[in-house]
Amino acid sequence: MTNEMIGDLKMDGIGTAAGGVYKKIAINGVCKVAGEVEAQLFNADGRVRVDGRLTAAELDLDGTLDITGGASIGEAAIDGVIAVKGTYAGRRLRLNGMLTVGEDCELDVLEGEGAFKIGGLLNADTIDLKLQGRGAAKEIGGEAIRIGKGRTGAWQSLWQHIMPSFAQELVADTIEGDVIELDHATVKIVRGDRVTIGEGCVIDRVEYRTELRKHPSARIGEEAKTNG
Repeated sequence: MTNEMIGDLKMDGIGTAAGGVYKKIAINGVCKVAGEVEAQLFNADGRVRVDGRLTAAELDLDGTLDITGGASIGEAAIDGVIAVKGTYAGRRLRLNGMLTVGEDCELDVLEGEGAFKIGGLLNADTIDLKLQGRGAAKEIGGEAIRIGKGRTGAWQSLWQHIMPSFAQELVADTIEGDVIELDHATVKIVRGDRVTIGEGCVIDRVEYRTELRKHPSARIGEEAKTNG
């Protein structure tokens, strides 16, 4: 892909545009970008597909976005569904919906509510998520990890309409961090410094350095206090 900036791209309705390097991209409708694309700002409202890799300093999504390659996005605000076939790398992702990444997902901050499915490692300095559906990853790593069941009430019926087949639960093989707080999670191994295992958790083994707190309903197969 050429590094020469083309300018701005604006699409309304139904259509297809070529990939390239743009300053700003604004899409409103059902549209496809054919090829690798780079932009300072990528604003999508509707149903959008990128056939290739997406690189953006900022992404604002209200709708659905399918990326057939990888994604490198500085700041992302997701209201809807984003699916990335390859890897995802970025600084901050604010989620209000569904995140799917086929391979590894690397962030500084992942926060919000909804559901996620990561094919490889989910790694972020800070993870703070309320699940309104299923959260799944092979491995989860970070400094502060807080993942639990989301709120109920009027919003719950809306989430069930969006993601009707998914229970509000976290499933992972391994979770490792400094401060870990989980509820409604099924995990093989949890390793951390200060670990809180909340309501509805089923954990095969917990390894902790400083403190382990657990809800009376939580089921833990093995507990081990380590030195480092």
